[in-house]
Amino acid sequence: MEKTVSAILLAGGISSRMGCDKAELAFRGKPLIRYQTDRLSTLGIKDIVIAGYPKPPEGTRFAPDVYPRRGPLSGLHAGLLAVENPCALLLAVDTPLVPAALLRELIEAHRGGITLAAMEGEPEPLIGVYDRALARDCEAVLQGERTSMRQLFERVKPALVPYRGDPLLLLNCNTPEEYKTLCECRIYDDTRPGHPGL
Repeated sequence: MEKTVSAILLAGGISSRMGCDKAELAFRGKPLIRYQTDRLSTLGIKDIVIAGYPKPPEGTRFAPDVYPRRGPLSGLHAGLLAVENPCALLLAVDTPLVPAALLRELIEAHRGGITLAAMEGEPEPLIGVYDRALARDCEAVLQGERTSMRQLFERVKPALVPYRGDPLLLLNCNTPEEYKTLCECRIYDDTRPGHPGL
């Protein structure tokens, strides 16, 4: 990979609908947290920061929230404060099917600010690349009453990279039914050794 980027893996949240910690769910023989960090490592990313899950796998680092219980923006903020490189690939722990080719495309397309995947014109806030300097903008939003990712996008307009693949591959799992769907998916598997997607 030509660009040197960090990665932030969001692994927080209450998981009330799932009924257990999603980071520890088994996926293709590994806990999701390890499955995702292994994929990020395969992309050539060496600096991997875990937000929201205080038991980071070996070779990664935990970044505790400065503003707890304020959604994914607080995890992004914590991660941006901790990363070593000027920008970071953001990914959620419960989206294991995002094609590696899309992640590579996002990194290559990034020219500063925010670069997000978009499906049918709708941005995917948790699949993108964010500049480390945006920690200040995140903090400004987190200090307000509304703390959604969209509030950040009102301050910094993201560039969008269209995704035209199967929507199922961008699915996250919030319920046991969605988890079952992900586990059964065989549409696209870029995790096999030697697969061109890696």
